[in-house]
Amino acid sequence: MKSTIPGLIELRETTSTNDYMEMLLSSSNPEEGSVVCALFQTSGKGQENNRWESEAGRNILATAVLYPHFLRPDQQFFLTMVVSLSVCTLISKTEPALQPKIKWPNDIYLNNRKIAGILIKNALSGDSIQHTITGLGMNINQTRFSANAPLAVSLSEITGKKYHIPTLLTNWHESLMWWYNQLRENRLSMLEAEYLGRLYLIHQPAAFIIRGKRLTATIAGIGEFGKLRMLGEDGTEYLCDLKEVIFVPLEG
Repeated sequence: MKSTIPGLIELRETTSTNDYMEMLLSSSNPEEGSVVCALFQTSGKGQENNRWESEAGRNILATAVLYPHFLRPDQQFFLTMVVSLSVCTLISKTEPALQPKIKWPNDIYLNNRKIAGILIKNALSGDSIQHTITGLGMNINQTRFSANAPLAVSLSEITGKKYHIPTLLTNWHESLMWWYNQLRENRLSMLEAEYLGRLYLIHQPAAFIIRGKRLTATIAGIGEFGKLRMLGEDGTEYLCDLKEVIFVPLEG
């Protein structure tokens, strides 16, 4: 069956699909929604320069490009919402009994373990966003992970099934473009409500390290520019950037 993804580029190996998409954008203008996928990445990337581990041919390693010129730079966190929700939708449609959660800002968790990571890079131009590169690494059929990824889990580990990755990739693309269309149609309140409804540990007291100090706090919501809004046990409010909060792993 021919893929319905526009401009799909399938690679056996690359440094990272985000790098490959950036190279394409430097010399061409791929159609919006175009995807680069690979069987293996030699330098897969995660947040904060972390490396993304993946066995060849067992997982989704893909990057899509969007052109959200209609968004202001201060609205770019809505793109994080769109991509995060697209992955949750893929999981829920594939396995309706599962309840994926979004660990702020955009890791996808199942049963307190990480099934997918998202890496988004926005190129700004004046008062608009020139393009957005949305990279997804999602564990599908891999069942063993290194000691450096103790919280990693795959769809196959949870369900005991094997999955056809090209089909899941097509379904993710459809989900991504559906959520992106909600953003294009300015349904910002709906996007925020859906994102908060999926937010991992929201309204649940838990242990965090906030600005270097371990304490019990509750995630209360999302603040300006997508910062994580938290409340300490003493009522102190914290508005945290990515580098200012660490989630202490739960038993799962």
